[in-house]
Amino acid sequence: MATKDVLIAEEGNNFGGSNSGDIATFDKNAEVVNFELEPKPIGLTKEQLEKYRNDPFWKPVRTVLFALFWLAWILMFGIAIAIVVLSPKCAEKQKPDWWQTKVSYQLLTATFYDSDSDGVGDFAGISQKIDFLRKIGVTTVYPTPVIKITKDEYFNSYDVVDHAAVDERFGTEEQFKELIDTVHNRAMYLVMDMPVSTVDIAHPWFENRDKAKFVIARPADPGFNETNFYPFHGANNIKYLGYPTSQNPVLNWKNADVKATINRAIEKFLDLGVDGFHIDHISQLAVDAKGKPSHDEAVKVLEELTKSVQIYVESREDLADKKIVLFSSLKDVEDLHVKATETGLLHYVIDNSFANLDEKKCEPHVAKCVHDALNGAYQRHEVAKYTPHWQFSNSESSRLASRFESSAAHLLSFLQLTLPGAVSVYYGQEYGLKDAMSKNGDFKQMGVMQWYPTSNNHHGFSGNDVPIFFPESDDKLEMDNYNSQFDIADSPLKTYRKLAKLRQRDEALIVGETVRDELINNDVILFSRYVRHENNTAIGSAFVVALNFGEIEQKVDFTVAPASKLLPTNKDMAKAEISVTTNNVTDYKIREHYDFIKSPLVLPPKQAVLLKL
Repeated sequence: MATKDVLIAEEGNNFGGSNSGDIATFDKNAEVVNFELEPKPIGLTKEQLEKYRNDPFWKPVRTVLFALFWLAWILMFGIAIAIVVLSPKCAEKQKPDWWQTKVSYQLLTATFYDSDSDGVGDFAGISQKIDFLRKIGVTTVYPTPVIKITKDEYFNSYDVVDHAAVDERFGTEEQFKELIDTVHNRAMYLVMDMPVSTVDIAHPWFENRDKAKFVIARPADPGFNETNFYPFHGANNIKYLGYPTSQNPVLNWKNADVKATINRAIEKFLDLGVDGFHIDHISQLAVDAKGKPSHDEAVKVLEELTKSVQIYVESREDLADKKIVLFSSLKDVEDLHVKATETGLLHYVIDNSFANLDEKKCEPHVAKCVHDALNGAYQRHEVAKYTPHWQFSNSESSRLASRFESSAAHLLSFLQLTLPGAVSVYYGQEYGLKDAMSKNGDFKQMGVMQWYPTSNNHHGFSGNDVPIFFPESDDKLEMDNYNSQFDIADSPLKTYRKLAKLRQRDEALIVGETVRDELINNDVILFSRYVRHENNTAIGSAFVVALNFGEIEQKVDFTVAPASKLLPTNKDMAKAEISVTTNNVTDYKIREHYDFIKSPLVLPPKQAVLLKL
């Protein structure tokens, strides 16, 4: 039989006082406890509040308090808006163009990699090696030549015989397109040479004696007796202008067919996917009666050419959002480049002044020589208002590691990768490749790209036992190749890789200003890079570059001038991080912090350090 006990909860072991009205019933059979709890009111009851609803005192008080609440809320909201509007704005983050953040890699198509074992490098070979370049921080590939040049030449892109065709010795147009696609699939870019002012004497126009397409002079013309005019096919009564030699006749840009032909060639390569063009020898786009550059007229021709490129790009839906880059070289006439960049016709100019320096020219102090060259370059860039494109080695001069001893060449590459603007590296420079001498002394700076140690496949350039006529360098230590250095953590190649990747990640190295280099004891070059803000403060990171070109250890004291002048006011040298070093810096470890206020920076001879603040 079910029984029901009624439990009255008492204080201490029940649910309220004896008068609480809280009841708990327990059913023994069902083993269930049912609670009936009567809620206890908190504060005034509804009935008690009702008598204040229309109370003559409380009614206006409620209205006033309600109004004050909303006025206070509106006031605070207005203050918040004022704080946002009137407070100092954050500096707008700079958005560089793609070429400003990239490391361009210039390679010679014929000597880079031979994919089909015919002894000559090719487009397919470049495609196969793209991942090797990407791994070391290369983001823009610059193969040269691409277009068809005379059969007796493998390297000089100015010896053009057909602007609109790729050179079949390097592969087909389809293989070149595959190279472009391979580059783009890795978020990289490809630029190429487009000679616009000269051709080779083997060009059909010249062979067919089409005089209207060239700059010519007759006996009565002022230029006829100038040394840069040469007999046209041996004729005594007509000469043509050659630049830089008689091998390259200068085109007449007043000729409609010349303009149309080159414009069609540019459009064709744009359609293939090319991201930019090196347009050199622009001084020859317009000349006076004696064959001397006419700067103002040359700029007008260049403007016409670049506008036609722009119009074509904008007319194509697949190209409209693409930034096509046009650049030239400082080796041509400097004044012309100033005008061209001022009018926005060129995006940048290759500064190849360092490609002409060597150990002998820089005696007795390499650092002072480099310091002076930097000062000259800075002055050009500031006056001309153009962004530099640093090139320390190219196919027209001896390789960097042959012009300077190896450790100095490595320091110069370190310097190049930390300078402002764009960077162009010549193939093999990343691991210190030297000139290679062929039997007849030719092609010394145009030797094959060496991928592996010495073997019967020419350092991995071609197939086994394939005869080639391009030279190879011979390093007894077998360190003059990509693979050997890639396996060593502190090799010049790995240092290059760290710097190349870092300059793409950190805004201070991408678009940061350069606080002029200081020369210490004729051996140490010191400068800083950071995005400058008010009162000489730095936005984000700041970097200090220190390079010791001397034969003895040097110390840099950042508590006194000139080193102290390089530092932004909001950065502390007591917390400097070691970002990158050359291989024989042993006192400091990468990514560790050091106090360079308490003690100076110690630089071993022929070594460099990049500090991050």
